[in-house]
Amino acid sequence: MKNLSLIVLFAAIFTATATTAAPTLNSYPTAAATIYIDFDGHDVNSSMWNYGTPFSCLPAAMTDAQITESFNRIAEDFRPFNINVTTDISKFLAAPLSQRIRIIVTPTSAWYAGVAGIAYVTSFTWGDDTPAFVFSDRLGNNARKVAEAVSHETGHALGLYHQSAYTSTCTLTSSYHTGIGTGETSWGPIMGNVASRNATQWNFGPTPNGCTFLQDNLKVITSKNGFTFRPDDFADLYTSASPVIISNNVFSKAGVISTTEDKDYFRLDLSQKGALKLTVTPFNVGTGNSGANLDVKIILQDGKGTEISTFEIADSMHARIDTTLSAGTYYVIIDGTGNVNAGNDYGSLGAYTIDGNYFGTTASTTTTTSANSGTIVTGIKVKNGNKLNWNATNLKGTAAISVMVATEEGDFKEVARPALNANSYVHQVVEPAAYTYMLKFIEKDGSVQFSNSVTIENKSNGAGIFKIIKQAQQPVIVVAAEAYEYQVVDNFGHVILAGKASAGTKIIDVRNQPAGIYNLRLLNETENRTEKFMNR
Repeated sequence: MKNLSLIVLFAAIFTATATTAAPTLNSYPTAAATIYIDFDGHDVNSSMWNYGTPFSCLPAAMTDAQITESFNRIAEDFRPFNINVTTDISKFLAAPLSQRIRIIVTPTSAWYAGVAGIAYVTSFTWGDDTPAFVFSDRLGNNARKVAEAVSHETGHALGLYHQSAYTSTCTLTSSYHTGIGTGETSWGPIMGNVASRNATQWNFGPTPNGCTFLQDNLKVITSKNGFTFRPDDFADLYTSASPVIISNNVFSKAGVISTTEDKDYFRLDLSQKGALKLTVTPFNVGTGNSGANLDVKIILQDGKGTEISTFEIADSMHARIDTTLSAGTYYVIIDGTGNVNAGNDYGSLGAYTIDGNYFGTTASTTTTTSANSGTIVTGIKVKNGNKLNWNATNLKGTAAISVMVATEEGDFKEVARPALNANSYVHQVVEPAAYTYMLKFIEKDGSVQFSNSVTIENKSNGAGIFKIIKQAQQPVIVVAAEAYEYQVVDNFGHVILAGKASAGTKIIDVRNQPAGIYNLRLLNETENRTEKFMNR
């Protein structure tokens, strides 16, 4: 049965300058399931709307900046799932017919009075491209309100009903839950009426049918629409933690908390006693972590996986560590948390970035003493690649030694298992990069220990075809001796710019993109190179 569901009117009518084409944006372009936000206007010919009489919807009267903000807010709502939020019609048309929905954002609202948006429950899977609508004129063309309405209507299309509020004695106080609290940690359910709250999340709560009729938003979304959560990006165990490479005292990482149970583990190998400062910031669109869904908690563990401390800020959605640590191995765990308004961490999901620095109390070296095995690994660049040297003296009970390597772009992977009596290994380098190595000791009782890590720079040092000039707050300039292809990739792995260039000078400008760390990939038949740069 097809059910019609409405949301209440949020705002009065305002005017703005109409755009002719929305910016082309994608949140997760590799996903098959697709939410197409149509800001460009559309001719509707559907038996389900306007009594089957065709009608035309005008483009949303929103600027590119407003559209981009709305998109980013919506994309964050759907970040935990294996689904692409897009403004690209070609992505929508390429998606499976039973795994896509078009949300038309339009000021053409006179045909359906009294609401700010409208959708049929479960229409995402109908396979007939029945659209849903958000009436931007009734929302004052406000980017935040439009975003909340789009996520809400998409929730209906995915099978969700409204979330309501009740007293402790099961008295209904609001059919549309209006949220709780003020400021950065104010909270409300996406399937309520919560455009005035900052942290709007999927939740597990009652519906208008009664206080005992609970709706598990995440379960409904991921069990009834042909897609589930996005693949986990970082391990949930300290023994498989992703290493953090500290370069010039600075480090950064980015990830996604995709389920309530998800925790992302990162390993820090500190060569000496020093000051560690890091901040974990949820994805947001402005001051006060506006639009963030993830309320962050950081757990710090020692090299044995024993908790040292937990860091979270009661009145903010970000978290930070500012402490002094002795030399050794530590684990930084990123987790979603609840607060006094949300009550729990059920919907505390989304993207984050880690930015930190570490300053030792003595001059740093390229080697460290392992807190686990006592083995010191050193490394040098040789003709055939990178040579590691070690002198393992405490191998009683060790079953095998594994050489692990990671580049700047990836996690540690095993490349060799030398003999127990070996004290060196040469890793043949295929591509120029900075390679970080460590030894993994697999004990006979099944336990695992690690050596220190060592980084060997094995890059082209400008001898290749590319010369790259990076300037703060300026475009990146590439001078190439040959024709090549290029991509600019953000910290979430999204390609935001791509093209081909001839030999000579090329200016690559991403100053219109959000501030952060980006990867510039350059490649042709003779060289494949990746460089990081900061967009401020």
